[in-house]
Amino acid sequence: MIIYIASYPRSGNSLTQQTIQTFFERPMTVVYGGSRKPETYASGAVNFIKNWRWPKDKTISKSLWGKLHAQVNKNNLENWIALYDLNVPPYTKDCRYLLPGCLSVLTPKNRQKLAAEESPFFIKTHELPYQEYFEGEYVILAVRHPGSVLWSYFNFIKDFWQDVKTLDEVIRGEVTFGSWSEWYQSWNQAIPSLNDRLLRLRFEDVLADRPRACQQIKALISLDYNPSKQELSFEELHKKDPQHIRSGKANGWQKYYTDNQLSLLWELHSATMQQFGYEMPT
Repeated sequence: MIIYIASYPRSGNSLTQQTIQTFFERPMTVVYGGSRKPETYASGAVNFIKNWRWPKDKTISKSLWGKLHAQVNKNNLENWIALYDLNVPPYTKDCRYLLPGCLSVLTPKNRQKLAAEESPFFIKTHELPYQEYFEGEYVILAVRHPGSVLWSYFNFIKDFWQDVKTLDEVIRGEVTFGSWSEWYQSWNQAIPSLNDRLLRLRFEDVLADRPRACQQIKALISLDYNPSKQELSFEELHKKDPQHIRSGKANGWQKYYTDNQLSLLWELHSATMQQFGYEMPT
């Protein structure tokens, strides 16, 4: 089973991931390179995983990160799979994990194989939808008010990509991943091919009620979660991942926009905003 955590950048994907890792106690794969998640899991820093290993190696390699880079130069699916045992109920052994940086590996053939497996593969992506989906592929679509999203994306581009973009350019979609509205409209068009296997989660709703979000995810994928887990505050989440979890506020972004920029935001994105239940602040 594959569960894609899909979103336009800065739309609450990290909060959704943290919710899944906290309550569902499963690791997350990022399709882009540069993730250090496998190193984190292998070091034992995540307490719901133990005995991290390669399929043919039953011990944790001290040079796992170097081994990862040696392995992933081939697109054979099995070269991208590591094993782990759950250290929490139901204590499942030999769970399979797809290594990060796997975007080119997710061919239709490989996706169909992973979708048919019993192990759930949670995969973070900012990509546009596939033309078709297989049984066993699910999507959690993370959504956030575009005013918050585009201001956060503007700052992320400036701080981490060292790129010079104006807020107007970000609002118009003259950035990597394009227009906020066009991105989500592409996903809206993919809904029929997924039947009932897509769940839209608004950042503001997850932030306000994470237990309810867990119930919705369970209803989608029929995977149990641990409701007794301690819910991390947003301050704790920010401390763990400040690069991706920035402010955690649903409102207040409008003070950074000029009147002309607010008008541009409404002109370009109001139709999609209203589909998702968003309005401009008064």
